[in-house]
Amino acid sequence: MNVVVNYGLKRGNLVNIEKKGLLFLSYGSPLSKDDLVPYMTSIRHGRVPTDAEVVNLTRRYDAIGQWSNVELQTMAERQYETLITLLPSMPSAIGYLHMKPSIADAVDDLVQQGVEHIVAIVTAPFFTSLGTGAYEKQVQAAIGTHQGVTFDVIRSWWDQPPFMEYWVKAVSDCINDTNDVFVIFSAHSIPLINSHNGDSYALALEKSAREIAERCGLSNWSVAWQSAALHGQWLGPTVEEAINQALRNGAIHIAFVPFGFVSNHVEVLYDNDVECKELVDAGGAVYMRAQMPNCNETFLQAMASAILERIHS
Repeated sequence: MNVVVNYGLKRGNLVNIEKKGLLFLSYGSPLSKDDLVPYMTSIRHGRVPTDAEVVNLTRRYDAIGQWSNVELQTMAERQYETLITLLPSMPSAIGYLHMKPSIADAVDDLVQQGVEHIVAIVTAPFFTSLGTGAYEKQVQAAIGTHQGVTFDVIRSWWDQPPFMEYWVKAVSDCINDTNDVFVIFSAHSIPLINSHNGDSYALALEKSAREIAERCGLSNWSVAWQSAALHGQWLGPTVEEAINQALRNGAIHIAFVPFGFVSNHVEVLYDNDVECKELVDAGGAVYMRAQMPNCNETFLQAMASAILERIHS
């Protein structure tokens, strides 16, 4: 089937999407406290969490209102539903790395819809072999059970213009002519298994942050990393170290831009808005944070653009 793409600069182009389908991949988020143990067990590759670990994560989710906030519980699903309105009509499915429906379930769904080639995209905009690569491995394993089905994974999409457009506006709106502000761009840290893995991820984030900073006219900013595990060596500096450095430099306002993430969730609403804010407040500065994209159409057009490019190719 040839359809007319009604998106951006590709308006009017014919795209052949016959027997192609979209696989939208996300991390997953617990819907209730009963989900926590299987959720954490999946994240830990089969290792059942200790009681103390469950209590700690429960406390963090309690603090952000996870169990009563439907928006937080269904964020990925709502992003998916918004994204497909920006694309030509095609079979699509959503799969989660650590919740149901699983990636295998989503692949089965697409095959049942007659899809022969799957284009997969992960909500994480920056590629890491341990992050994005984990989704890719599960897609490959699931497709291996279906003869004649092929797939293609979009490994990153941060370099799409709408991604930059969203964050430039979000940072500008956050700062809003505030003087003496230090901006910390943050993303999820990764274990330093090898230097190439860490370097490529860090370089991509540094490049993106620099462009946002230049377009926003920022003079004081840095890139820092959060959510590292307690064991092993992880990419740094940490957000705590960045805050301390900003305070030592006399920052009056410290603005966080968690641009490695795509929505409100525990690592933003708790790690940033609770823990980082406490450090900023204790240092006598004012904590600020840019709004997360969530279901913003401009932001999701970055994903749509990457998908359309891949369909063309």
